[in-house]
Amino acid sequence: MHLLNDLELIGKIDKSKMLERLLNFPYQYEMTERLVRDIEFPFFAEEIKSMILSGMGGSALGGDILISYLKKNLKIPAMVNRNYFLPGFADEKTLVIVISYSGNTEETLTSLNDAYEKGSKLVAITSGGSVEEFCSERNIPLIKIIGGLQPRESLGYIFFILLALMEKSRFIEGQQADISETVELLKTLSKDYSPESSGEENIAKKLSLDIHGKIPLLYGIQDLTDSIALRWKCQFNENSKIPSFYNVFPELDHNEIEGWDTDHSLGNNFFVIILRSLEETENITRQIEITKQIITDKVGGIREVWGKGNGRLARIFSLIYLGDFISLYLAILNGVDPTPVKNIERLKNQLIKS
Repeated sequence: MHLLNDLELIGKIDKSKMLERLLNFPYQYEMTERLVRDIEFPFFAEEIKSMILSGMGGSALGGDILISYLKKNLKIPAMVNRNYFLPGFADEKTLVIVISYSGNTEETLTSLNDAYEKGSKLVAITSGGSVEEFCSERNIPLIKIIGGLQPRESLGYIFFILLALMEKSRFIEGQQADISETVELLKTLSKDYSPESSGEENIAKKLSLDIHGKIPLLYGIQDLTDSIALRWKCQFNENSKIPSFYNVFPELDHNEIEGWDTDHSLGNNFFVIILRSLEETENITRQIEITKQIITDKVGGIREVWGKGNGRLARIFSLIYLGDFISLYLAILNGVDPTPVKNIERLKNQLIKS
C-alpha cells in the first residue's frame, strides 16, 4: 500500500489536484446553504403534477440521487431526463429543473428550450454559459453555483440545492437534522480515507488495491443504492479511466445472473461490488445471498459495502464519498491524472465542428 501513502508521488500524478478538492467535498453544503437561503422559489407542490430533472453526466447524477432519496416522500411522478427533448407528458403543470454545470451542454440546452416552449415551470442550476444567458433573457429562475470544477465534482452543490428547492416548494419537510449528520460524517470520512490514513482501516485504499487490474461491476438495489452504483461506475470511468458497469437488484437476477453460467475465464476480469442498504427487504437480502453463492467462484473478486451513519442521507453520501476516493486511488495506481476527460472533450469538440 506504500504507493497510496506517498503524498509526493500522488501529487505528481494528480497534477490537477483532485485529491485536494475531494477532501473539501464535505464543505460544499455550507456554500450551498448561503446560495439558497434567500431564494424565493415561485412554484409550489400544489400546482405541480409531475417533475423532470434534465441534465447529462455528472450534472444529472444529483437528480438521480434526489429521486432515490425522496422515493417515499414525493407524491408525483419524477424522473431524470437524459436527452435532447422532454417526454410527451411534460406540460405547464410539470416542474422542469434544468441542470448543466458548464451551462453549455448541448442536450441540456435543447431540453431547456423544449421545456420553455411547452410552458413548463422552469428553474435552472448552472455555473454560467449559455444556460445562464438563455434564462436571463427570459426571466427564468436561475441558481448560479461556483465554477472551475469538473461537473462530477459539483455533486454536493447540485444535490443540496435540489433538496432545498424541494423544501421551498413544500414537497418535503425540513431536512436539517439529516443534513447536519451527513456533513459531520463526511468530515470524519475525509480524514479516514485520506492518504495520511495508512492503516488497514482505510477501506478506500484497500478496495482500490483489490479492484486494481480488474473491471469493476457495481450491483445496487432498486430505489435504494441504484443511483449510488451509477455514481461509482461513472467515477471509475472518468477518474480512474477504466471500463466499469452497473446493474441493480432485483432486475439483474432476471437476466445478468445467467451470464455467469458458462465456465469461462472472462469472469476473472471482473470485481463485483454490492452496495447494500439497511432498508433492503428480506426478499432482496435473500436474492443477494443466493446471487453471491452462484457467482463467487466465477468472478475475480466480490465485496459488499454498507453505508455509514444513522440517517438514510448520511448512508447515501458515505457510500458516494467512499466510491469517489476509491476511483481517485485507482487513478493513482494506474498512473493517470484523474481530472482531465480527454475523450469527452474530443467528442464535444467534434460535435461542435459537425
